[in-house]
Order: sequence, then C-alpha cells, then structure tokens
Amino acid sequence: MIECRDLVLGYDKAVTKPFNLTIKDNQWIGIIGKNGAGKSTFLKSILGNLSLKAGQLQVFGKLPGNNNTCISYIPQEREINLADKMSGMSLVMNSYRGWKLGLPWSGRSLQRRVNELIDLVGANEYAHRPFMSLSGGQKKRIYLAQALVNQPQLLLLDEPLADLDPHAKQHFIEALQKIHSHRELGLLIISHDMHEIACHLDAFVHFSSTGVHYCETIECVKEDTYVGV
Repeated sequence: MIECRDLVLGYDKAVTKPFNLTIKDNQWIGIIGKNGAGKSTFLKSILGNLSLKAGQLQVFGKLPGNNNTCISYIPQEREINLADKMSGMSLVMNSYRGWKLGLPWSGRSLQRRVNELIDLVGANEYAHRPFMSLSGGQKKRIYLAQALVNQPQLLLLDEPLADLDPHAKQHFIEALQKIHSHRELGLLIISHDMHEIACHLDAFVHFSSTGVHYCETIECVKEDTYVGV
C-alpha cells in the first residue's frame, strides 16, 4: 500500500530524518509521535499536497497525487458551507464521483449504497436532518460516510476524536470497528486518544526524535505523549 525509501518530510525545512517504511494493503495503522514530529505532514505528503524534501514515496505503486481517487481524507479541521436545509444524507450523495470514473450507478443504486453507509456509521437517526444543525460528533460520522462513498482503498484520519465528548467518541470508535469488520480498507489514523483505539489497530508508526519506526505494539512508543500535530 505505502512504500517509503530514504524519505524526508517537511515544509520549508525537514521535520524527519530519512526513513524507510512499508505498510501492507488493508492494514490499520496508528500514527504516533509528539507535536511537530511530522505525523500530519506524512498524511499530506501521501495525498500529494506537500512536496517531499528527499527520498521516494509510493502509494499503491504510484507517486503521491496520482491516485487520489483511491484515497479519502478527513482532516482535523474542516470548514464547509452548505445550504441551510441540506441534509447529511444529501451531503454524502453529492460527494459521489463515480460518474467521473465511468461507473454506471443509477440514482436508486446510489441511494442504496448511501443508505448502507449511513447505517454502517450509525447515523440513521439524524441523516435526514440539516447537516449544519448536527452536533460535532454527528457531523463526524456523516463525514465518515462521505469518505467511504467512493469506495477508497485507503482512509486517512487526522485527529477524528478531537473535541468529541465521551459519548460521541465511543460512537465514532464503534463506527470504525464496524468498518474494519465489513470493509477491506487501509487506514492511517492520528489520534491523541490512541490508547482508546489501539486494540482495533494492526500496528503503529512512531515519529520520534530518533527516526520513524514501524511498531507492532503500542508499548514501543509509551515514552511519548499522544497528542496530535
């Protein structure tokens, strides 16, 4: 899924040392490290939104930015302007881009797919309400359905649990559990609540002061404070 060779990440200056990394298809990976270590920079580099400082990065065998139809991304913060009465269901429906890919989805089959996603993320009770009237936790589950509507192979989540109350956080984690059980999908997730979701992940990538390391258990990064970039 992801191959890094002597990769260096950064903006004006490098924020990581050169590192090698392999992440296999359909793995669910927690991205861990202290503030400024390069976690969010890594996600943006995978999307092709940032140029690499050095080295190579391939996603599904292609350079970043050449396969964004395979990737969905939910950023930590998002500004969205919608019509006052536009529902969460309509937001997900309008995010489908299959017609651009030549996929023969009719209105009825698309509605069926969206209904399945709304059910999968547990948003049935409020999907038909105006999106802008929903709580933060409800919006995030609609965003999760939106991210899945185009059947991505890789989902990138940057601090999806931030600013959620305990009840909303638990519902979001339950939605991720269902997705993991029902879909073949790779996931990279940054979270300062990593201990709450660690049991649902296959491994971790630790951005530390000594380099970037692949870890099979969260114990290898216990010296860090789990906060987002």
